[in-house]
Amino acid sequence: MLSFLRAQLRSTREVIAGFKGNARALLICEPLWGIPYNLYATYASVYMLALGCTETQVGLIASCALVSAIVFSLVGGWIIDRMGRKRATLFFDILSWSIPGVLLATSRGFTMFLLAALINSLVRVVNISWDCLMVEDTPPAQRVHFYTWIAVAGILAGFISPVSGPVVDRFGLVPAMRALYAFAAISMTVMFFWRNSMTHETEIGAMKMRETRHGDAGTTASEYARITGQLLRNPLTLTALVLNLLLTIQMTLKGTFLSIQLNRRLGFSAGSNSIFPAINSAVVLLVYSLAMPAVGRMKIHRPLAFGLVCSALSFLLLAASPSRSMPFVIASTILGALGGSIAGPLSAALVANSVADADRAKVMSLFNALVIAACSPFGYVGGLLSTVSERLPFVLGTATFVPTIALAIVLPVIQRRYARKVESAAA
Repeated sequence: MLSFLRAQLRSTREVIAGFKGNARALLICEPLWGIPYNLYATYASVYMLALGCTETQVGLIASCALVSAIVFSLVGGWIIDRMGRKRATLFFDILSWSIPGVLLATSRGFTMFLLAALINSLVRVVNISWDCLMVEDTPPAQRVHFYTWIAVAGILAGFISPVSGPVVDRFGLVPAMRALYAFAAISMTVMFFWRNSMTHETEIGAMKMRETRHGDAGTTASEYARITGQLLRNPLTLTALVLNLLLTIQMTLKGTFLSIQLNRRLGFSAGSNSIFPAINSAVVLLVYSLAMPAVGRMKIHRPLAFGLVCSALSFLLLAASPSRSMPFVIASTILGALGGSIAGPLSAALVANSVADADRAKVMSLFNALVIAACSPFGYVGGLLSTVSERLPFVLGTATFVPTIALAIVLPVIQRRYARKVESAAA
């Protein structure tokens, strides 16, 4: 057992040492975003309720943000190709995180929360530019490891989340949240400029900037039409699209309604919310340190299906939990952390490796827009369900795992069929 642990830790050190250039810079800087985000994220929904929002309005804000994100996802690829990956990442990070942080720190009610959420939806541009900044100069074999360790950086930052519990208990939810959002705006802004100084424009990014400098709307539209056709003809990319659509629905429901579930139905205090992210962080760190080096060498469908089953059980336990049942919530947290830590990096790598580098920005732009468009009603639907019973958003989330797990199981068949199609086209 000891020799196994030594081998796994040695493999982990080799993986981390292998990151170069943009990948290394993004990994180093991530905690300065992750620490402030983890401090306030647990309380975001109950903060809205404390300032007069209803559960339906909380869900509506989530849905409106997703609808707005469709637009920014569609134009994101065009913007990034023109501005460059590095410049777009800095500019839109400041717009989507620093400015909403100030708005949320000073919010008085629904209107300010909605405005902050709409501006934050500009992060969909960053999601694409940040991904391109990393992926385009990173060998495909290293990508699953990078997605794993960027998540580790966020998880390590998650260990700070219990600090917010005593702060909320000592000063009250609203004053504490105003301070945490202000701190987040400052910390994230510092990180954005620091990271910008450490990264470089990718070769493909520089090429796309030259190509699009004199491009017109007609050329852009024809490129999107060509890319749409490619996406629809690629069964592997379509599978990744549906898989990520279902995962996004699940994350939307859990991220929006977990704190409401804990405080309103299960009866936990607001301060106790910060305990569960720390448990999540500990489990994920163990999985990433000990299991993911081996998982990265396995065929993707088995660990992916295992992770999804664990996540489904996590949702099911939350829906079934009786009031003030700490064992139920802890078990749900552990299963959710185990499932998410495996399924998350694998699904991200599946998407990254199913897209050609030359068209990555525009393909990911279209990909994200389709995912968000299909997911956008679920925040509002979850809000309506939550007004009937706080259990129901998690019942709905559990149901979405049935097709998600089925996709993971049939993934090898889809991969073989696509490989034969590529071989026959080449012949």
